[in-house]
Amino acid sequence: MAVILLTACRTTIQIPDAYNFSLRESKTTPYGCWTILSVNSGPNLPVQEKIAGELLCMKDDTIYVLVYDRMVRPIDFGSVIEAQLFTHKNQAGTYATLTTLFLAPALIGALISTDYAGEFLSLGIPGAIMGISRMIVEGGSNKYMLIYPHKNSLDNLNQFSRFPAGKPLAIDLNQLTLKPPGENNR
Repeated sequence: MAVILLTACRTTIQIPDAYNFSLRESKTTPYGCWTILSVNSGPNLPVQEKIAGELLCMKDDTIYVLVYDRMVRPIDFGSVIEAQLFTHKNQAGTYATLTTLFLAPALIGALISTDYAGEFLSLGIPGAIMGISRMIVEGGSNKYMLIYPHKNSLDNLNQFSRFPAGKPLAIDLNQLTLKPPGENNR
């Protein structure tokens, strides 16, 4: 059980709950995905700055990130050192919950009926092995994020922005707001 809990809690990067999309939600949401960019803070300065927010769009050589309601940060491609874009929620916690739910009856049966404890455990162990192995694979992988420059180009991130086709002419980016917590996609 301790392995289940430790594996499920592996994600160390915090993104707002509103942007922690389920797999289904990530395909239908009108919002862009959450991104964290490491950028040079100025010319000839070795200082790095982390900028986190919703990816709005890319135009020419500039990335537009909504960091607060009505506050957009334009970031030059050349200043980006590293980028992480979170496409959907890591599923390790879901596997931990399901494994626990499927293993619980076998453990309860083993505790209640000591004469048949081995039989109850033999019924629950295959499911536990499958669940734990899926948790380890999911928790250790980065399938839910795109990483620049290691595996993706900055252009690859654009498909997960709010406006992948570019900034609409009639929209003032500085009037946009972040997705409110608890808002369901329609």
